Amino acid sequence: MKQALEDSKAASIEREGNLITILLKGDFMFDTNSFIVKPGLYNEIDRISRVLVEYPQTNIIVEGHTDSVGSETYNISLSEKRAIAVQNILTQKNVSPSRISINGLGESQPRATNSTPEGRQQNRRVEVKVSPVGSDPI
Repeated sequence: MKQALEDSKAASIEREGNLITILLKGDFMFDTNSFIVKPGLYNEIDRISRVLVEYPQTNIIVEGHTDSVGSETYNISLSEKRAIAVQNILTQKNVSPSRISINGLGESQPRATNSTPEGRQQNRRVEVKVSPVGSDPI
């Protein structure tokens, strides 16, 4: 999986034990206040989906995240819509929908401060979490 995304500017991979997290950077994926995936990201998601299809014995959680601009209710809704948008593309690329769960987490799990534009940019993201079937829940 790491090789598939090696040269990506829009995605990165983290690993902790059996859990692999693919971080899709929101500024590359969506316009502000939008949940429509930018066409340039389809290639990244296509690469991810090809790897996921090769490993059918995995569970997948797609998590949407936002910065703290806007109301909490709005951000949860937006983050869920972004997660669903990525889920829909994965299923269009033959990843079984029964393997995928979605979570809209809004601003609840920031990776950086929300007090700077750079920090807010890091917090606007989608994470695709992959773990083997039967392992501890994600």
